[in-house]
Order: sequence, then structure tokens, then C-alpha cells
Amino acid sequence: PTPTSILDGNFVIGVWASASRQQVRTLSAIDDLSYSGPWIQVSRLGMPLTNEAVIPIGQKDFWNSLTPYDEIGETTLDEFFYNPELALYMDDALFGPAVPAFSALRIQRNSLQSFDFGNGQDGLFGLKGNPALAGTALDDAVFGTLLLPGPGKPRSVDLWPIFHTGVPNVAPYQLATGKGGNPLANGKPFINNFLPNGGDMLRLNMAVPVTPRNDPNFSSLGIVQAAVLGLTDPTYNGSTVMEFIPNMDGFPNGRRLEDDVTRIELQAVSGVALAAIGLWYDDYTAGDPNPVTGKLLSVLTYSTGVESNDKTFSGSFPYVAEPSSGAGDCGGPVFVGTSELFQGIIGMSPRPALMKNYPNPFRDQTTFEFKVNYPMRGTVRVYDVTGQYRATAFTGDLPQGEFTHSWNASGLPAGMYVANLYDSNGNLIQSAKILKTE
Repeated sequence: PTPTSILDGNFVIGVWASASRQQVRTLSAIDDLSYSGPWIQVSRLGMPLTNEAVIPIGQKDFWNSLTPYDEIGETTLDEFFYNPELALYMDDALFGPAVPAFSALRIQRNSLQSFDFGNGQDGLFGLKGNPALAGTALDDAVFGTLLLPGPGKPRSVDLWPIFHTGVPNVAPYQLATGKGGNPLANGKPFINNFLPNGGDMLRLNMAVPVTPRNDPNFSSLGIVQAAVLGLTDPTYNGSTVMEFIPNMDGFPNGRRLEDDVTRIELQAVSGVALAAIGLWYDDYTAGDPNPVTGKLLSVLTYSTGVESNDKTFSGSFPYVAEPSSGAGDCGGPVFVGTSELFQGIIGMSPRPALMKNYPNPFRDQTTFEFKVNYPMRGTVRVYDVTGQYRATAFTGDLPQGEFTHSWNASGLPAGMYVANLYDSNGNLIQSAKILKTE
């Protein structure tokens, strides 16, 4: 089929993924690790950062056990979208001063001198039943029962639908362009990824054209930048006609690799979507012809300090660059030990030596590494988990400093063992668990 428009609602898809494990994991001293029982979902992913930034720690396991379709009936988690924890740090009346890095991000507490979107406030709920809502998405005859469910749920009109239903191309969810100061009026269309078929999903409208990467307007701010252009650029803000605005295909109406989802979601929590539809920031006075105030500019120009990827994307699958090495510059310095490590606790004698082996687990051969505080004679004896002596992996002089010894264990069956390091007097210095595999 061919889309009837660039925001055709019949071309919206919902994407999510999950990971599951079998319920029982069995560890054995003589056999391989095994799994059994039914598969249990342990994590899921839809919109980026839902789990990380919206769901609080105490509810993460529960949220990860659900599917988006479970969330149609499971509504207790909705409160974390209505009153997001992150918003507490973008409100000077709450914990805003505690996070200086968020100082540019402040939520509307007195938008149009009428509406308070701070946590625990009513947002637009005071309009419930008002004839001004007739025909809008907030009308109970349309989607009002979803979007204005009750008092004390201020972000039910922006954050909750962004994550849980997608945003419909119905007033008030159109740009303030052409609204004449009334946020409930029809404006310029810029998004339609509405798909109320469950909870958290990445909802994409496949009818929206792609912004070429070489377009000078291409931006990592995704649909936030599309809104900026639709409000301020004379090419687009002269009418309410539906037309393609660069970056309409960006997050959250898309998931381009370049989109800075962290910054976009921080801006969204700070109310940028509300501002885009005409619910401006507190330093705007209703009726003023210019809504571009200092607080709006602070949110739009906010930066996390990370403006681009450190490696270029490729032109073919999988498009992303190879991951950085954990031992490279991005992984930080590699810890190789310090002399202080072997000096012992103040007032106590230092341990003569420390021992580890690698690889572990191993198949036929492993290497013991010793870090020796002073010269000594040592012996490494290997025992099975029943305490039965099985082999001597090393015996000899250990010089001060670092010393390695390779041990061939091909004569032992697979299983878990304990390697004990003894000094020349038979005193146990250290024990280490080692695992030999098939």
C-alpha cells in the first residue's frame, strides 16, 4: 500500500525486544553447567532509557518481567511516567539545585500563568470536562480517558504517551505554529506515531520520509530539531500545512544512529514537548508575540557535553563501529598492581606472595602468576572439591617480584579444583578456585 500522507497512521509499527533465561541453573563439580525449566523473561527494551531513567531501582525487575501488552492492564508503573523521578532534579522547588549539570533544564511550573507540570501537580487536568477540549485528543470522546486520567498526574499528556502510546496527529499535539496563542487549537503537524496497543515500545511511522545525511538541517536532536524548524524557520512556519520538515524521521519518531537520545529525553523530561505545542516556559507571558524566551533557549541549547560519536559509522551493516577495547584508552588505564598492594595492612606483616591463574576456566593448560613480596620457596598443590590431593602444579624458588609458571593439567578430568600455595614450612599462604573444562 501507498501512504496517503507523510504521517499516515496506518504505517506505524511498534518495536520491542526481550531476553529470557531458563528458570533453573545447575552448578556441578563434575559436570558442565546446565539449565532447565521454563523460560523466564529477565529484561526487555523498547524506548531507550525507559529502564535506566524512568523506572526506579525497586521496580526494575518487575518492569523487566512484563511485556508491553501486559502494561495495558498493569497500571502501577504509569505513575513513574506521570511523575518522573528525574523531574525532581529539574525543579528548583524540589531537588533542582542538587544537580548543577541540569541547571539549564527547568520544568514549566506556571505555563501561560495557568498550568503547573511539576511533580504532584495537575498539569492540564483542570481542563477536564471543559468545552475547550471538544474534538481534541484530550476529549474523553477521543483519547481523554488515557491522556487525562486524574489529578496529580501532570505528565500524562506528554511523557506518558511518548513512551506508552505514541503521539497522535490531533490537537493539541501539533506545533504551536498557527495556533494564535491557544495550545488546544490545531497547529502544524509534525508527528504521528500513535499506536495504543500496549506499553513501552519504540513506535515508528514508516510513512515519514528520510532526512538525507547531507542535508544541512540534519541534526542529532531528532524531532526536537524538527519542532524548532517548524516554529522558527520561515520555510516552514508560514502555515499549518502538513509538509516534511527535516528530522521528522528522528527520535522518538525514529531511531537513527546519530540521534542523541540521552539529550532528547532529558529535554523531554524538562518539558520541551509541552513547549513545542504552545505550553511555554514560565518566563513567557501569555499574549506576548515572541515565545522564544531565555528558559526555552536554555533547554533547546542544553548539551550533555557529548555531541558526536567517537568513531564514524559505516555505510553497510551493522553500520556501527567496532566496540572500543576495554583495555584501550576508552577503557581507562589497566591496573597492573602497585608495590603498596603487597605491603600488608599497617601494623601487620605483609603476605609473602599473591597468586592467580589465567585463563580460568581452562582446558589443558593454565598459567600461575605470582607477585612475591620477598624471596621464598613455594609449592602449589591441587585438590578436588572433596579435599582429595590430585596434583602438584608447582614447587620451587619464587624470586621477589613477578613470576609465572605454566602448568599442564591434561591428566586431570574436567571439574572444579582448589589450588593451595604453601611456603617452605607448609604454611598455607593462599587458596584459589580453578575450573578445568572439557
